[in-house]
Amino acid sequence: MGGRGMTQLSRIEERSTRIDDDLKDFCGDIFCTLGRADQRRAGETYLYGLLNCPGRKSIRRMAAVTPGYQSEQSLQQFVNQSPWDHEAMRQRLMNRLVQWLKPTAWVIEEVAFPKHGRYSAAVERQYVRSMEKVSNCQLATVVTLTCDEFSVPVNWRLVVPESWGQDTERRARARIPDHERPRPYWQYQVEVLDDMALDWGMPMAPVVVDARQLAAVESLLTALEDRSLPYLAQVSPNLGVGYLLEQPRLVGGAPVMAPGPRSSSWVGTVSQLVRRVTDQSRATVSWRDYDGDRTLRSQFLQLPVRPLSANPARPQPFVSPPERRAIVEWPLGKPQPRGYWITNLSDRPLAELVGLAKLSRQVGPRIEGFARQFGLRDYEGRTFDGWHHHVTLATAAYVFHVLNLLRNAREHRHDSESVA
Repeated sequence: MGGRGMTQLSRIEERSTRIDDDLKDFCGDIFCTLGRADQRRAGETYLYGLLNCPGRKSIRRMAAVTPGYQSEQSLQQFVNQSPWDHEAMRQRLMNRLVQWLKPTAWVIEEVAFPKHGRYSAAVERQYVRSMEKVSNCQLATVVTLTCDEFSVPVNWRLVVPESWGQDTERRARARIPDHERPRPYWQYQVEVLDDMALDWGMPMAPVVVDARQLAAVESLLTALEDRSLPYLAQVSPNLGVGYLLEQPRLVGGAPVMAPGPRSSSWVGTVSQLVRRVTDQSRATVSWRDYDGDRTLRSQFLQLPVRPLSANPARPQPFVSPPERRAIVEWPLGKPQPRGYWITNLSDRPLAELVGLAKLSRQVGPRIEGFARQFGLRDYEGRTFDGWHHHVTLATAAYVFHVLNLLRNAREHRHDSESVA
């Protein structure tokens, strides 16, 4: 074998050894919150299995592929019964991840876990937006660190359906904690952010969420604003908004309205508002299609809007410039809009907001790719804590995979520069 071939083989061997060392370092970091040595060993085995077991990641198969560690019973105990804090592990995963990736957005996504039977924690026949049908499943909300290349899950909530609120038999069998009760879906979306923003030191980036089928959109938007979180929310055209046809003028830096009645204040749905302002000019914006690497274009209209007042029949006048904008998209040459968003990012260019909206469309397919590769839906137990433990460990496997890709890319750039 020539010198060049030996050099390539040496590099492959070095990188293989480095991956093993990186995995040990990774496990040492994220499993340091586990109090017992047997828990840390089980965690390392589970993670190794998720990374290396082909096909379905059952506990039996993962135990079988791990060198020197064959205890299926220990893995079952670790995931289903062992009391360890999944949130502390998620925090360490996020902190490790943001050392390498800067979030373009924190995208909140819905993930369904189809199930047979009725005794897995929080399983129910329910409508799944991403599947566009009713399914017997567990439903989760997850916040992802999203950038051009990746959408990495960071924090999860398992949604507890109304039917599980007082069902003592199923709650006991699934070991659902007493404080985990049914609540509005938007509260789960806020809770995953509260963990990260209030307790974990989440880096600032816009929160992007699909709220088209959310029953209480205003509750979600108000909660985000109360927390000073920037957001871009896709909404239904039937969402009610307020609009001020006569905008305030600035006098000495302060907004001032002309005297007289505020007949120019108006409330209605977003789609009704669009029909009232058809004479306003639209801007053509292009963006990159992340699937096909194409450049696409649409026309967009921006409108200043506000929440509906407590009494929609008597809208209150603005006392300051509106802090929300409605963004409406028209395909080029088409008479009807196809997308509506509300945002409090009033200082961002339109092209940046469009980029955020379009980037968020990649999150669902990316999560499905992660789910297939790292066994996200392969958990066979039924307990509430077991579900949280499994999705946390599957997330850990994906984080390690992403970090390894980033290291390889950096080394490839370094090798290319050295050759040059």
